Amino acid sequence: MQQSKKQTRGVSLVEAMVALAIMGFGMLAVVGVQATMRLNADIAKQRSEATRFGQEEMEKLRAFTTVDDAADLRSWTAKIVTGAADDAVGLNATYRINRAVQTYTNPPAKALTVTVSWTDRTDQPQQVMMRSVIAAAAPALSGTLAVRPGTAAVAPVRRPFRRHASIPVMARDFGNGSSGFVPPFRPWMALVFNNVTGLITGICDFGFGGGELTNETITPQDVQTCSNNTLAQLLTGFVRFRRETNGPDLTAADVEDPAGPSLRFRMRLDLTSTGHPTGSFCIDDANSDSTSNGDLPFGTYFCVVKSNAAGLWSGRTEVEAQRTVVNFSNVDWDIRDDNSGGADLHFRICRYTSATSDAQAVANRDHPRNYADVGGNLTNQNFVAIPSNKHCPTDVPADPATGDLVNSNTLQHQPAT
Repeated sequence: MQQSKKQTRGVSLVEAMVALAIMGFGMLAVVGVQATMRLNADIAKQRSEATRFGQEEMEKLRAFTTVDDAADLRSWTAKIVTGAADDAVGLNATYRINRAVQTYTNPPAKALTVTVSWTDRTDQPQQVMMRSVIAAAAPALSGTLAVRPGTAAVAPVRRPFRRHASIPVMARDFGNGSSGFVPPFRPWMALVFNNVTGLITGICDFGFGGGELTNETITPQDVQTCSNNTLAQLLTGFVRFRRETNGPDLTAADVEDPAGPSLRFRMRLDLTSTGHPTGSFCIDDANSDSTSNGDLPFGTYFCVVKSNAAGLWSGRTEVEAQRTVVNFSNVDWDIRDDNSGGADLHFRICRYTSATSDAQAVANRDHPRNYADVGGNLTNQNFVAIPSNKHCPTDVPADPATGDLVNSNTLQHQPAT
């Protein structure tokens, strides 16, 4: 019996080509995935580098040494500005760093946007953007929760009761988004503030003898009928007195915290803007009783400016001398340049300001001679009265590195120069 031969099969050329084609497509897919993963890893590395460069730029801007010196390139005023920083070179890209700054005045702060941009390996633009806010706080006071009152240009570092910093600290929080303030020696009057905006929403005047309100006992029921009868802005500050006539001319240290005592005065506010309802006024605590025994170290004033439709006002404040009881005798003091007739009765009025001359334009918060388009409240608009045989002392910007934390610079305010 004859045995059949087994038939053998090989791989045809067509089958081989199809197999190679399938393998080729698979390899292309793997290569594509690897290329995409490499590009994504590359971009991730670049984003990490860009974020680091952006953070470094923000930290450089936060490292200002002073606040109010526009001539010092290290100051908050001059250093934190819109512009481009130096390019940064990374491992596989060059980064362009740009800053955009928006300045706010109440409270003083700068909103900062740092944009870091670059081109990836596929020539596509990439960028990361970081935002922050940098407040105009003296670096030496950055960790302080409270500042001893009585120095020039002092301001609260924190906001009492989580309300607007311009609301008087002694005002009573009603717990309903508003606060009530009884002005000094006006127990028949109350001002109602919006805790968020700081603006005055109510002026309650019950007439002389019409109430016995205090900042410790005032309640929302006391002002229920007048808590929303107006819209007004607050202007406040103090007037200090340096009364010694002997010795050399004054320095900034002499007026940083003068001992007083305060003489009796009134604050006058002259508006140059229009459209304000009638009834703007100023109140102070330097009256005949508080100054008669020399017990008032300095006087504090509060001016209420009723808002026009634009919510802006312009004008000027001036100190007016009032007859004062000194050593049980009535004394008439005045404001003048010369010291004829006894320098102990004649004074100059100097205003604390960062300006070096009246020609220098400064923000309203920095106490110019004339206010222009004030929006919101102004605090720490302070003055010092010195004998007319002295001159208003000047000071340099604060330098925390040397222990100088306050700029006590002054300019003559009255008589006008």
